[in-house]
Amino acid sequence: MPAEETHPPRLFSFILAYRWTSLLPALWLWIAPGSGRAQGLPTGVTLAAAVGLVLLITLAHRLLNVQLVRRPYLLGIDMLFAAGLLAVSGGARSPYYLYALSPLWAAAFFFQIRGALIAAAAVTPLYLAALMVSWRYFGNSIEAEMVFTQLAGVWLIGLLFGYLSVLLKQLGQTHTALSQTRDDLFQQNLELSEAHRQLKLIHNLTILLQATPDIRSVQKRVLTVVTQDLGFPKAAVGLVDPVLMVLGGWLIAPDASDLAEMPVMLLRPESGLVAQSLLQGQRLHCSAAQPISAHEGLNARLGPEHWLILPLFLRENPVGVLLIARDAAAEEMTAEQTALLDLIADQAAVTLGTTVLCIDRARRLAVEQERNRIAKDIHDTVAQSLFGIVFSLEACIAMLPDQVGEVKQDLIELRELAGEARLQVRRSILDLWPSELTLERFKTDLSSYATHCSGARPFQVHFVTAGDFNTLSPTIRRALYRVAQEALANTVHHAGVEAATVTLHVGQKQVDLCIADEGVGFDPQEVGVRQDESEHFGLRGIQQRVHALGGEMHIRSQIGQGAVLSVSIPADGGSFYG
Repeated sequence: MPAEETHPPRLFSFILAYRWTSLLPALWLWIAPGSGRAQGLPTGVTLAAAVGLVLLITLAHRLLNVQLVRRPYLLGIDMLFAAGLLAVSGGARSPYYLYALSPLWAAAFFFQIRGALIAAAAVTPLYLAALMVSWRYFGNSIEAEMVFTQLAGVWLIGLLFGYLSVLLKQLGQTHTALSQTRDDLFQQNLELSEAHRQLKLIHNLTILLQATPDIRSVQKRVLTVVTQDLGFPKAAVGLVDPVLMVLGGWLIAPDASDLAEMPVMLLRPESGLVAQSLLQGQRLHCSAAQPISAHEGLNARLGPEHWLILPLFLRENPVGVLLIARDAAAEEMTAEQTALLDLIADQAAVTLGTTVLCIDRARRLAVEQERNRIAKDIHDTVAQSLFGIVFSLEACIAMLPDQVGEVKQDLIELRELAGEARLQVRRSILDLWPSELTLERFKTDLSSYATHCSGARPFQVHFVTAGDFNTLSPTIRRALYRVAQEALANTVHHAGVEAATVTLHVGQKQVDLCIADEGVGFDPQEVGVRQDESEHFGLRGIQQRVHALGGEMHIRSQIGQGAVLSVSIPADGGSFYG
């Protein structure tokens, strides 16, 4: 029970102040003695004894405070001294009556109402005994009214201040409980605020990731959350090619370094900790002294950091890896921080995985459409021509040797038919994706394609270009080529003009392609409804290809006022998954 905790030292100081103040009547009597003074020892003697005791208590109050709690009977000694002081200083008319109440105050404040009642019960006989000693040895009379009044004061002080001490104790306990409750509520508020911040962070990240049109945008969103919102000094995201099972396409924050030019990393244990994390499906830690991979160039770009490696999985399939740099002097991450990073990694994995699936689906669709187009072209052109040549050759064999002149004429016609078949094969070859598409090749092949589509009619393509075409990924180059190819085919077949303009602008963040003509025009909505899916890609095919790369397509046309087809694609779309 240490009462020091329940009754602070200032309470003991208050009682000391009362003891000193209660000596004022005796001091006044000593300074200005009167004729009506009660009989007893000299005031100077009793005052010296009282001052000596109070001074001793004052000097040793800390020790006495502790001892009084451990040994309550010490109050009995104080009561005996007070009773003796009353006996030798005038009994009921003693100037030390207020001082004699000091033990009652101490008992009430230190031991509450129970201690106050016990002290009052002990003081009463001692007080009466002091009166008897004062009457017998010093001849001081005993006045019943004064005795009754003083004893009533003893008991009232005991009761009132004992109850007050109980109230003070309860008030202290209530204050302590309220302080603890306040601290608990403050801590809970901090935890709720942090939880709310984390939930808001995940909510905003989910919305932003759902709105991202391409892989690079997903990477940038995740890195922004890790470095700016969570405050980590550096982070990086790498991508897994699901077909080749290699790791590449790195992006680093906060400097937004694009490491797409870095060679890919095979997912093998000897490739380093990053590959091992993906193979094991577990988060790993990498100290600044450890190489994070077996690729020196990647290690140099990432720098010596304390990395936390988080593998990104979607349905047990690796889609990428998230690297988070931590300050070496920082404290260990809490369970809440680790859980938050796991949520961010899971959300990033879902978005990356679904985006990769969309890109892979678009790529498979493009391959399937290309196969169907080639099969249709061969069936409708080359196969029919070859069938006609074979049929005519059989007829020529049957006509020999009787009709040599007619056979010769038929062979001349067959030569022309074979030449046409050769041109049809060449056209099909031109319709395929170029293996290495530069800007010059882009212009040349599109011009050749338009010329072959127009047949005997002259047709010219004007090009307006700006920016560095060679900085684009192969996926975007092929997409632009196919869009321009189909748009020019539509212009040649339907616009009724002899020229078209292809405008290409390669910006830092976006690529814009526009094919315009001044032909008969058309209604885009009507054409979209009755469009034949088997004819090349069509407008719907162009739109699907552009959307797969996070871009947009717009058509402006009216009957008799020409047509303009424009597409806009992010410059970094499809940089890894091509």
